[in-house]
Amino acid sequence: MSGMDGLAFTFLGTGAPPVSLRRAGPSHLVEAVGRKLLIDCGSGVSQRLVAAGTRGADIDALIVTHEHSDHLVDFYQLVVSSWHQGRARPWRVLAPAPALANLRAQYAAFERERTLRIAFEKRPDATGLEVIFEELREGPVSGLGELSIEAFLVDHRPVEPAFGLTLSHGGTRIVFSGDTRLTPSLEMQATGCDLLVCEVFIASQMPVVAGVRSPETVAAVESYHMTPAVVAGLATRAGAKALALTHLVPPNADTTALAREVRAAGYGGALLVGEDLMRLDVPERLLSWNGATVAY
Repeated sequence: MSGMDGLAFTFLGTGAPPVSLRRAGPSHLVEAVGRKLLIDCGSGVSQRLVAAGTRGADIDALIVTHEHSDHLVDFYQLVVSSWHQGRARPWRVLAPAPALANLRAQYAAFERERTLRIAFEKRPDATGLEVIFEELREGPVSGLGELSIEAFLVDHRPVEPAFGLTLSHGGTRIVFSGDTRLTPSLEMQATGCDLLVCEVFIASQMPVVAGVRSPETVAAVESYHMTPAVVAGLATRAGAKALALTHLVPPNADTTALAREVRAAGYGGALLVGEDLMRLDVPERLLSWNGATVAY
């Protein structure tokens, strides 16, 4: 079973707000039976899509998990670049209400620019610049054929609502944490999943830096994310068949040390530390990245 016939997950951007040449802003691609779902549109998403061998023009839907800027800052760039790639259908965009307001404001801010482009460039079709905005709520997300999607609330307060996603096809199930503290909803969804894709805040690699982050800053940011030990405990209790880490804070983290920290906390299953452009064919348990293929 190939990834397109089954269920494939690509890490487009595994970073966070700090600028990183190694890690673009948060964004992930899910593919099944010809359908393509984009999760979040952080900085660099358009470039990462092309590098992954696909295009914004081919995306069936975009889900933004919450309103933090690193998850939605490149929305308008994604729309315009996809139109230049020949997109000829409206964008379907789902997001919780506060994030949706931001996306609408981005779109409205470029109304004059968009009008000038359409009139002057005389491309064959302007439909690809249109956007259908939908509020994301708890429950199933329809319209993606055999790719089953369920949104569930997580706890990223004071940013709320924020969502995780369960993605299923052909008996294979991926649980995507979104940005969150440990929360019962995530514990429940993750139980028995084939792949748990989880954010991680690497507190051991976040020292206090004068003028950049105080002890209060580190404590505050840690309080609405999950440390490696917390993630390890979650994956162990859930019986996740594989654990993949993304949204690494800090983006320049020592990933070997991170993996050892997760192992030391007791998680003994398949462990993947995400890198940009890493692709997982989940039913086959194959990882492809930078020319290498690994069975996990």
